[in-house]
Amino acid sequence: MERAELLLASKEARTLELGALWELFERFSFVRENVEPDLLVLDVRARPELQALWDALEARAGSVNDALEVAGEDVAEQLRTGALVPARFRARWEGLGFTEASDRASTAADDWLEGLLRISRLTTGPNRPPCGQVNLASRAQRISDFLSITSPGQHDTVYDLGCGNGKFAITVAASSSARVKGVEYSQAYVESARRNGERFALSNLEFIHADVRDVDLSDGTAFYLYFPFWGEVAHAVARMLGQAARARDITVYASGPRNDYGEHFLEQVSQGALALSPHRLDFADVMVLRSAAFA
Repeated sequence: MERAELLLASKEARTLELGALWELFERFSFVRENVEPDLLVLDVRARPELQALWDALEARAGSVNDALEVAGEDVAEQLRTGALVPARFRARWEGLGFTEASDRASTAADDWLEGLLRISRLTTGPNRPPCGQVNLASRAQRISDFLSITSPGQHDTVYDLGCGNGKFAITVAASSSARVKGVEYSQAYVESARRNGERFALSNLEFIHADVRDVDLSDGTAFYLYFPFWGEVAHAVARMLGQAARARDITVYASGPRNDYGEHFLEQVSQGALALSPHRLDFADVMVLRSAAFA
């Protein structure tokens, strides 16, 4: 009741921009998803006034959803028509900032991107391989950092290995002229990512439903991994990227723990395939690796 009353006292949806609408949408979703219908019936029987509160909550949640759809479609239309070119799109979400909200694990830039894509940060899906993770969407600041480090252009191909439902891949494709390919084993994630990509008509974006170990990565110039694998799969992927690094100049942006993940990339460093760039304080869990022969 307390959460519902606070939400009903929030600003009208029509006065909010895309990111604020997504934040409000997620708050409504949290309340609705954590109410069990059978128990709600019992509560209403005991306290009939709760029905009016719940009906008001449902109606307000619907208005927020409708406003979110309109705001997102406006941006999607600008992308489809070319009115929102990559540089402007990138400046739009980066300009919102990466300051963490005081009461939730998000930033203004993340709220805007996730509202546009309708992607919650943490989602689970079926058909994950034994050494695959649940989908944890990349934070906007990490995507921005990748773009700054790699500066992908029209002659580059960026691979998002273990792309989940596509936040990173779609954002990079809309923010640059590079070819972007997301590789994902879970069919549910791939279908979600493809539906999102189709909304924006990004001709430089592709999603591949496959085991990453079976994918030809020979056209890749930059590779992004947000701890999508561990164990044998992580070892195989690091080995594949080490082989690629011996043949051409590539950049690998790998984020995750050192144990049973980062150690496989460091093995390629010790074998002379990749060179590890100095760590940065803001991204202590990130390893930026480049082809040693071209460094």
